[in-house]
Amino acid sequence: MRGVIEPRDKEGPHPIQVDLFIDRLAFDRFGRVLRHLLVGLVDQACRIRLVSADPRVESLTLGPVTTVLHEPLRWPLNRRRTDRLLDALSPQPPTVVHALSAESFDLARSAAETFDADLILQVTSVADCSALASLSEARVGRYIAFTRPLASLLEEQLRIPTERISVVKAGITASKQPACFAQPKRTPTLVSFSPFARGGGVDVLIEAAHLLLRRQRDFLLFLLGEGRRESYLRRLIRHRELSARITLAHPTGNFLQTMQSADLYLRPAPDAAFEDDVLHAMGCGAATVVTAGPIVDYVQHDETGLVCDTLDAQVLADAVDSLLLDVERARRLAYNAQEYVRTHHPISAVAQQTADIYRRLALAHATFSMKES
Repeated sequence: MRGVIEPRDKEGPHPIQVDLFIDRLAFDRFGRVLRHLLVGLVDQACRIRLVSADPRVESLTLGPVTTVLHEPLRWPLNRRRTDRLLDALSPQPPTVVHALSAESFDLARSAAETFDADLILQVTSVADCSALASLSEARVGRYIAFTRPLASLLEEQLRIPTERISVVKAGITASKQPACFAQPKRTPTLVSFSPFARGGGVDVLIEAAHLLLRRQRDFLLFLLGEGRRESYLRRLIRHRELSARITLAHPTGNFLQTMQSADLYLRPAPDAAFEDDVLHAMGCGAATVVTAGPIVDYVQHDETGLVCDTLDAQVLADAVDSLLLDVERARRLAYNAQEYVRTHHPISAVAQQTADIYRRLALAHATFSMKES
């Protein structure tokens, strides 16, 4: 009889076996949040196994957390490679299967069906919600959303009952003091992590910097990212005579150290997918400027940052300019952002909430199995 949690001995019940399916996009967008979550789950009496085709996942392995790497699923080899993965998992079958974004939904569902495990789908983007429209939800025990707007999309667009959705906010660390204008004699430092791709907004940010230069504002802007438009963006910087003001570079080194030297953090394009950079910038105490998007609830205009109504160079320049001219306002926003992160995104609470979901599902399944046997 599967799912019954029986006493092992005086030490207590068997721990829940949780398989976390981590795809490439999840690692790219919120790998630091995953690391925090795993550290917290280690103390929650859950056995955690990471399942991924991305070798970077091995950097998340710690203590009792183990890793199973599988071959990338590419047609026409999908079925064969899926079967090999399921064989590798079978000696220690999962109690709960947790898929962390849409790229892993199908594979996680196969594992849940094979091992009669409870399935959790983490919804982290508008694309994830769209993917769910074509996915059978018969086995989904719980949907987890990082933000309230994502949960609302599930409720309103997919008609998923509210009681099947949990909002579990990402766990973020907060520095003791705001980084924003902590060194008043230094040239104001602006930082942005955005893809060098169409729709990333970096070109618009360069145009906004050009407007600031015409207003004779003093600043240094660091554009950190990767993508096919890098050459175009470098030409644009030269054309706008911004080479002395803007540094374009690939993101290397310690992200948090970079954030701790930033006065303002800029996210030009509206986010349709959760990425942890803005929250980490808030935790480090940088004043943030973002463009309004469909999933963000943590940047609240003129409270925890500035929200631009549209992706427009003039609008971005005006928002940044207002903070360069009013340092006290910028520091107030940075301080509020840090307090928001401390209150709403504590790492310990995220791990506790996630483990509680695992336990409730496992207990409900065990109870159901006993009634059916």
